[in-house]
Amino acid sequence: MSTRVRQDLPIWMSTSKGPTLLVPQTITGFQRDERHFTTVVPFRWILDNIVPGLALEEAEREIDEGNPVDPRARQLAPFRRKMQRPFLKPVTERRSIAGRSVPVVTLAPTQKMKNSVGPLRKYLLEQFAPDSAAGFGVLPGFVAVWPEPMATTSVAVNVSGFESPWVQYDFSSIGRGALADGECRHLALERIAADPKVPAALKDKLLRKHVTVEVYHGVSVEQAAGMFVDLNFEGTPVDRITKANIDTRNKWINATKEIFGDLGISLATDGRQLTIAHQQMGQWLLLTHAEQMVKAITNGPYKALSNSKAAESWEGVDFERLRQAGVAWFGEIFSYFGGPQVLADKSRVIRTIAVRVALASLGSAFYHEDAAGIDRARKALAEIDWIVSEAWNGIGGKVVVTDGVAKMAAGSGKETITKAVQAVTKPETIAGKAVRRMT
Repeated sequence: MSTRVRQDLPIWMSTSKGPTLLVPQTITGFQRDERHFTTVVPFRWILDNIVPGLALEEAEREIDEGNPVDPRARQLAPFRRKMQRPFLKPVTERRSIAGRSVPVVTLAPTQKMKNSVGPLRKYLLEQFAPDSAAGFGVLPGFVAVWPEPMATTSVAVNVSGFESPWVQYDFSSIGRGALADGECRHLALERIAADPKVPAALKDKLLRKHVTVEVYHGVSVEQAAGMFVDLNFEGTPVDRITKANIDTRNKWINATKEIFGDLGISLATDGRQLTIAHQQMGQWLLLTHAEQMVKAITNGPYKALSNSKAAESWEGVDFERLRQAGVAWFGEIFSYFGGPQVLADKSRVIRTIAVRVALASLGSAFYHEDAAGIDRARKALAEIDWIVSEAWNGIGGKVVVTDGVAKMAAGSGKETITKAVQAVTKPETIAGKAVRRMT
């Protein structure tokens, strides 16, 4: 078992279940549509009216652990989870507790955090805050979100060239918002404002600087997730697993989460490979690798590993039937191996992508309710020797035997999938015969 080291709660957050203090607030903006307006505000407005992303990130962890959090943070945390990448990431380190060395999960800064308190802070102080004669700096606009719709009042302002009306928005009854874009700038400003070493005159100059804010109000968690993808993945690349985890429009990912959720198996939603930290938290498979297993049921093993538009298409897929098939077949697989931990067991070939996807593809029989196919799938599961041996060389990867111990260097899924499919699904082939137990 591992222990998570709890971080101190941000000062502004209260664990009281009482009402959050609401300060009457209105703002005038240029209405883009009924849920979106643009405004220009002093930088200080961001500090006063936006809940810090780092605070919401901690609130997410506290909620997951069943701890009380500030009521407004509880409302905004699900939105923030869908809109932002983390400032802190879990890592495992060993500590001495009661004379024993035990693994402890603690939190380490991500590149996002390092940039916020390092280069970005320096940029705000040295280039953005000074007058143009002393330095020149630009700052991208912020994108803020309120889940509740704001009350509106038309403002009698007529500006030539602007078709949309100017409107006063009242958010005094709902509290502060969250950022879909601009968390790093917000954190950098927070740290500067709280730093006694920064001259008061420079702080004041920075806080008076005007910034643009795009405000979206009355939006759902799903819309907030789409906003993250559109703001980040379409403009600035983010890793595929982050996009997959957040974008609720991806039906493959939704099905994957449902299937593995029903099986009680936690999936890792960050990083490019499974780490010890993931395993310490009971996560035995990356979300995107689990998605490949799910796709293999309906699309076959080859398309499951393809990123083509045709392979990504879910047209014609019955997702309720897919969920039932996935729960049934994957449940049998993990029951046979004694649990999902087998996916991290280096002595078993199922930890390799190609073998895992080939085995998952046999779930097609469950999807199509093919009784004979289901029998063949179960027979393959029972007959194949899943222990790494020379018989698997070139099928799941390269196998090297040293001092009688076989070790496999897992190959690329796309490179080894053909041999893996033959071995797992076609017992009459050379590969199929090689990996089955002699009877």
